[in-house]
Amino acid sequence: MSKLAENKEQTENSDSTEKAKRNLPIGLIVGFLICFLLSVAASAGITYSLVTSNNPTQLITEQQSEVETQLAAMRQSIEQQNATLSAINAENETLKTYLRHSSATALKNILINQEENIQAYLSVMRQAIGDLGELVPRSSDWETTYQYQMDIALKASMERTTLLNLLKTGEPPASSTSVPAQSTTSP
Repeated sequence: MSKLAENKEQTENSDSTEKAKRNLPIGLIVGFLICFLLSVAASAGITYSLVTSNNPTQLITEQQSEVETQLAAMRQSIEQQNATLSAINAENETLKTYLRHSSATALKNILINQEENIQAYLSVMRQAIGDLGELVPRSSDWETTYQYQMDIALKASMERTTLLNLLKTGEPPASSTSVPAQSTTSP
């Protein structure tokens, strides 16, 4: 009987250790299951919060609206600049018209005509002094003096005409047809 008793004790011991072993894995499995569920829930919660806060379509939509706003502002700025350029071009054309029709051109032409008339008068006077010198005996001294003075006046008038022709008054350059009078002196 001793064998039976020993077997019985071993069976009881093995049953109690098996029960202990069975209880331990169920608790361990339940613990692992709870940890797994908590980690899945935490991961799902974090993923959901990240996805909803950084929604790529929402970011793209916001960026697109910002770009469209900037584009509209640039278009408006370009339209304002075009309007300003148009106004400047119109004013430029008006100023060109004023410059073409200004009195400066007319005054310049009047002064040039006066200088040409003075040159013609001086040429006639020079010829008259030469003719008078031939008629009056011993008049070579005063004739030379007056001819010299006439030459100086004629030269100064020609220089003034040249300077007046160089003035820019908005008219297109024209070729000058005026020829200064030439003196005829008889020896």
